[in-house]
This record gives sequence, C-alpha cells and structure tokens, in this order.
Amino acid sequence: MEFFSDNIFLILIMPVWVCFIIASGIFLKLNISYKVTLMLTLLSSFTGLIFSGMLLKQNSLHTEVIESIFPWLSGENLNIFLGSYIDLTSCVFLSILMLISFIVQLYSYGYMKDNKDFNKYFIYLNFFNFAMTGLILSPNLIQMYIFWELVGAASYILVGFFHNDKETSKAAKRVFIINRIGDCAFLAGIIIFAYFSITYIKQPPDTFLAFNSIEDFRFHLLALTSDGFYNLILLLFIIAAFVKSAQFPFNVWLVDAMKAPTPVSALIHSATMVCMGVFLIIRIFPLLNNTLLYIILFAGLTTAVLCAFIACSRKNIKKMLAYSTSSQLGLIFTALGLGAIPAAIIYLVIHSFTKALLFLCSGVISKTFKTLDMDEMHSLRKSDFYLAVFWIIAALSLSGLFFGGFTSKEILIKTSSANIYVLILIFITSFMTAFYSFKSYFKIFEGEKNDILPVKEKTMLTALTVLSVFVIIPGLMFKASDFDKYCIIAVITGIAALFAAYFVYKNKKQMQGFLYNLSFNELYLPFVYKKIGCIFERVYAISDFTDKYIIDGFVYLIVRINTSFSKIISRLQNGNIQTYIAYSIFTAGVIISIVTLVYHAAAYAKGVSG
Repeated sequence: MEFFSDNIFLILIMPVWVCFIIASGIFLKLNISYKVTLMLTLLSSFTGLIFSGMLLKQNSLHTEVIESIFPWLSGENLNIFLGSYIDLTSCVFLSILMLISFIVQLYSYGYMKDNKDFNKYFIYLNFFNFAMTGLILSPNLIQMYIFWELVGAASYILVGFFHNDKETSKAAKRVFIINRIGDCAFLAGIIIFAYFSITYIKQPPDTFLAFNSIEDFRFHLLALTSDGFYNLILLLFIIAAFVKSAQFPFNVWLVDAMKAPTPVSALIHSATMVCMGVFLIIRIFPLLNNTLLYIILFAGLTTAVLCAFIACSRKNIKKMLAYSTSSQLGLIFTALGLGAIPAAIIYLVIHSFTKALLFLCSGVISKTFKTLDMDEMHSLRKSDFYLAVFWIIAALSLSGLFFGGFTSKEILIKTSSANIYVLILIFITSFMTAFYSFKSYFKIFEGEKNDILPVKEKTMLTALTVLSVFVIIPGLMFKASDFDKYCIIAVITGIAALFAAYFVYKNKKQMQGFLYNLSFNELYLPFVYKKIGCIFERVYAISDFTDKYIIDGFVYLIVRINTSFSKIISRLQNGNIQTYIAYSIFTAGVIISIVTLVYHAAAYAKGVSG
C-alpha cells in the first residue's frame, strides 16, 4: 500500500504527460490516431483510478492521514509548501473523479469522433483532470486556490469548445465572470488568513494555512478577532463554495455552461467540478460555527427548492439537468449545514453517478433527434429500448425511489428528522425532482412510434452500461439503520410525483398560472442579472468617457501647453547676443511695469480705505 501513497504524484503528472504527447503531435503536424489519443487518455485515468481505489481501501481500514509536502516559496516571514494530503475525503473525491473521467472519456470517443478538433478536446480533458487532481490532493489553502483557478480555466476552455458559435463564446465568458466572484472571495479569505497567521499566530512554516493544523488555527483566530469579524472571514470561503457549486443566486452560470459538449457537462458540471464547493466546506468544516452552518443550511434548502421548481418547466433537456444539479447540490449543502458530513458525501457520490448517467443519456438523445427541445422528442423507447432503461434507472435513483438514490435520500431524511421544517422542504424538493425526471421520460421515450434511427456507438453504450452499474451498486453498499415513517412518506411522495407526471403527459395538459410563469421565467433571475449588467455597462461607459476625455484630455492639454511653451522658448535661443539684450530689456520693462502698477494700486486702495 505504501507504493501508492509514495508515488501519488504520478497521477498528477500523467495527465500532463498525455497533454504534452498529443499537443506535440498537433504542433509537429503528425497524424495521431484518434484511438491512440483515446488509449493514452484512458491509461492516465485508469492509473488514477487504481491509485485512488487502493488508497480509499487503505484509508477506510486505518483512517490515517498521509501528508507529503515540500517547500515552494520561502521568504523572511513566509514559507509556502506544496504537496499532497491523503485522507478518506480526498480518496473518495479522487475516486469519483477518476471513475467518471474514465467513463466520460470512453463515451467521448463515439460522441466526438467526427469533430476535427478531437485531439484538442482530449488535451483539455487531461488538463482538467490535472487541475482537479491537484485541487483534491491540496495540503493547504494556497495550493487549493492555485488549482481552484486552474479548474476554472479548464472549465472556461471546455464550455467554449465550440467557440465559433457566438452564443457559446458569450456563455463561456459569462461562466468565467460569475465564477470570478467566488474566486475573489476565496482569495480575499486566504489573504486575511495569511495576515493573521504571519503577523500574530506565527505558526511553524510547514503548517501555514495547512489542513492538518486547521483546528489550532481556529483557536488562535477566535482569540484574535471578534465573533462578527470571524464569521465575515469564513463567509468569504462559503461564498466561494456557493459559486463553484452553483448555489442560488449564483446558479445561473451552470445553465450557461450547458453550451459545452454533453460529455463535458456530464464530467465537470454534474459530477466533479461543481462538487468542489462541497469539498471546500468539508476542508474548512472545523472552522465553522453554528451561525455559519445555519447560513449553509438556509442556502442549501433555498437552492434545492427553487432550482427544482424551475426545472419542472424546462423544455431544454440539458437546462433541466443543470437546474436539477443545483437543486441536488442544495440538498448536499443542507446535510453539511446539519453537520452530517458522512450523509453529504454519500449523497454526493450517488448523485454524481446518477446525474452523469442522465447527462450521457441526453447526449445520445440530442444526437438522435438533432435537438435539445423535449417537445420535439417522442417514442424513443420503441427504437432504443436500452437507452430508455438507462434513463429509468437514473430517474428512479434521482427521485429516491430505488437503487442508490433511495439509500442516499433515506440517510438524508434520517439526518434531518429532528427538524420538521427541513423535512418538509426536502419532501417538496423530492416531489418536484421525481416530477421532472419522469415527465422528461414520458415526453422523450413514450408516444406514437416514429421512424427515427437511434445513435448506435459501442463506446457510448459501454459507458452508459458501466455507469448504470455504479448507480445501482451504492444502494447495496450503504445501508441506513431502519425504514421509518419519514422514509415511507418520501417514497409515497415520489410515487405521487410519478403519477402526476404521467397525468400531465397523458392529458397533454399545458400548465398555466402565476407559479408556472414564475418557473418558466426562471424566477426572473436572468432579467435581474441583465438589468445588473446594464448598470455595469453604464458605469463602464461613464468611466470610459471620464478616462478618455477628462483624465486623458487633461494630460493631453498639459502636454500641449508644455510643448507650445518649449517651442516659444526654443525660438528665443537663436544665438544672437543683441536679441538676448533686447529680450532682457523687454522682460525687465514688463516686470517694472507690473511692480509699478501693483504699488499704485495698493496706494490707491490704502487712500480709499483711509
């Protein structure tokens, strides 16, 4: 087992190595086979999967922390270390990353093989894996922030992969800009932490903002600050987590991110990158107090309910899944707000596989119908039975009715059983989740038979099959204590939502009214953000005018005056002594005249006053 912990940096280096090989082939204009590109990428992810699996087994048995650090930057009062921090949490997140990456990369071969930028696409995927691995293994906040930014850069590149489309390019920019809010909050929190650590706490160099000494850091920080200021500092990190995990009201960026290729959405926008907000909260959890946990709980429940409400009226299949992702992550934040980290991690693991399966199914569906609008889809089950089975498996799990989702929802409900208000909101979210999951199934897979030919790609079918197995298996691995009345209510709620979805589909009932309009218009959040954008545009226009015509104009005026004055002076320097004498006499005459006038004016003023 020591081999895997001693050589953990191998899984960090391999994606970079694969990027270098593929990029070198493109630069040297070598005709690298798509299969070679795929095999190198799969080898990298499979190696990471083996390492993470073995380390997960080791940590689950011994629950030990293995840390390996080395100095990176050193100064008089500042020493920054990089390295790896391996505990049960990092092993779980690393396993999710590597497993879903492997499946998505296999799926991507069939999905992207007709694209001329196939090799470039896999370079970006490997770069993303590198950034995510470095973030998960971070031993301190400094390294986490570095790779946090790299993950954001990788996401921007992948969202804007089809950058020739103007809407896609704009969406990628919006994703990047909104994520900067969280990044700035994260950086501000680190700077404040660093100030207290260097100036007052003076911890040993190898524990600077390190996770292995975070409880000691909390003790010292509380002694140095007031409760209000302490909460304000931690709130910066919480905001960073909310933005990265697309929590309300920052969830709008996740919808824009759906412009990315569908395998990218399955990988980074449902299962890995969006989970990093949860990962950050778990890492700083020892710093959180009851007030901060209440904020996390409130934000999680708000996101869960509102995003599920919006998802109910979505017609675009990927946008529906995007809002669903924010909603389910809201339930995970709810578990964190209740202090139940194991429940949050179990829910996250199962949701990652379930939502990735739904996204990959949506990729096949969109390729089949050549559209993302569910109103233009129907009766796919009769031509692609296996795809319908995969969607049902994922829908049953996401709704908490069966498979892994049932177990995770049961654990979450038991965790929340002490607070009836939290339970009610979870049941409402569960109802809406089951409703939009099965409404989409009935729309896409049921109806009159059509002559459309389904997409048949072996790699895509294999990826879906493997992923569906991992949706089913967690239901057998994780067991709650017993099946109580609240779990029965959750199941009844899900079944009721299923029948409601069938009723809406069968009767072709068009929902109307205030609530539907509110959901259809996404709570008018896009309108609000557009107005905020208009305000910033006007501020920019005023700033641009001030900078260009007032500040630059003033500088230009000074330059022109100096230039004109220098030209006058230079003309006086003609080398003629007689001219210099004349100028001197003229200047002396002007000075004498001015002095005389001032003297007489003063005497006159004195006489008048006398």
